[in-house]
Amino acid sequence: MPRYVDPAEAKTNMISKGVWPISHWPGSREKWLSVCMDCGSFVTPRYVNVMRPGRGGCNLCARRKAAETRRTPHDEAVKVMRAAGVDPLEPFPGVDVPWPSRCLNALCPGLWMGDPADIRPRLSDARASKTSACKYCARIAIRPERAVQGMIEAGVKPLEGYKSAWSHWPCVCLRCGADDITPTYANVVLGKQGGCKYCGGRLRVPDQQAVSEIQAAGATPLEAYPGVNERWRCRCLAADCPGPADRIIYPRLGWVRRGAQACKWCAGVVIDPLTARGIMISRAGLMPLEPYPGVRERWKCRCMNCQSIVHPTLGSVNSRSTGCSECADFGFQRSKPGLVYLVTHQGLRAAKIGICNLNTGRIAKHEGRGWQQHATLTFPLGRGAELLEKQVLAEWRAQGWRPVLDSGEPYDGWTETVPLSQEVSAQTLWQGVLALHELMTAVGASHRLSACSLWSEPS
Repeated sequence: MPRYVDPAEAKTNMISKGVWPISHWPGSREKWLSVCMDCGSFVTPRYVNVMRPGRGGCNLCARRKAAETRRTPHDEAVKVMRAAGVDPLEPFPGVDVPWPSRCLNALCPGLWMGDPADIRPRLSDARASKTSACKYCARIAIRPERAVQGMIEAGVKPLEGYKSAWSHWPCVCLRCGADDITPTYANVVLGKQGGCKYCGGRLRVPDQQAVSEIQAAGATPLEAYPGVNERWRCRCLAADCPGPADRIIYPRLGWVRRGAQACKWCAGVVIDPLTARGIMISRAGLMPLEPYPGVRERWKCRCMNCQSIVHPTLGSVNSRSTGCSECADFGFQRSKPGLVYLVTHQGLRAAKIGICNLNTGRIAKHEGRGWQQHATLTFPLGRGAELLEKQVLAEWRAQGWRPVLDSGEPYDGWTETVPLSQEVSAQTLWQGVLALHELMTAVGASHRLSACSLWSEPS
């Protein structure tokens, strides 16, 4: 027979356990409607269960206290997150709760024009990550602005905002102007497949249109249209074509659509080696010292005026009438005093390295475009400044610092830029330039650095 329990004594015992009974005594083994004195919830514990050692009257509070005993300490959670490449911005919310953080990678793909990436990784994600807890560094996500930039670099300009890697994206082709194409980011940027179905040859152009386009490019077809990426037997229409006497050429319509000339002879892509040698001698005053390498390849020559060894391309001699860089009275003069300069742009959050001769107004031209001079280094001969600039750019690219575009578009001198951040400041970059200059002076210009110490913050 169950032991008699005084209801008043039972109520007192329940209150001591943290629950306040609000109904009549039902018995020690029946549910007793009560209110939790801790969280305020309505509960129905049994008196016999509440009185057991280590038990309470509210299951919700019991589960919460048990979870707190298993909860990862804040400091330990922060260490795990930082080891995964992110720094938390708020107190630890829980193992599986999104935690606002910032990426510790100075070159995080989620960074855009100084605007940091918005990332909220979970502690559980950080523990499981093999590369980084940042979704952008782990290549799980792409920042919309970078997605647009990647599409533009691939030759198509998006007409709408970025949705996902596999979503069809309405674009306009920057080569042929087609505006009814819908490539995906995954195919164009990740798969390198091209974005335009017309330029890529995936859609056949009507024969009449193909004939009109090839004729507009300066060639007349001699056979039926074979396809956009097939060689098409034609005759060059240029009266002064430097090619064979019959002027037979084999252009591809796809190449012509991308901006190439129909005739490779008229374009100067193919040229007779003897003719090329004659052009270098007569037009540029340069004596070739090796066999003709190609129109776009650097060709070792000796200047017939100053006897300097130079390496121009036949294409530059043909298109810009360039010659010996040492004898030229324009552009950067290697034989005259020069300087290396570092300028910064607050809007682009970028720094730029450059060279110029003294009193040329080059830096003032940059300042007129929003750049600010940070520091300069003078050289008695421009050759030293040019060599230091090349070494600095090589080291910057070795660090993984890519050039900075302006709203996804290139501009004058953008290839000599790097992004600025809290870790990579203008002072940090200039200290690295000075250190590299000292090292080149000490051990010779052929020495290359592999350590990252040149670009660390000065102590």
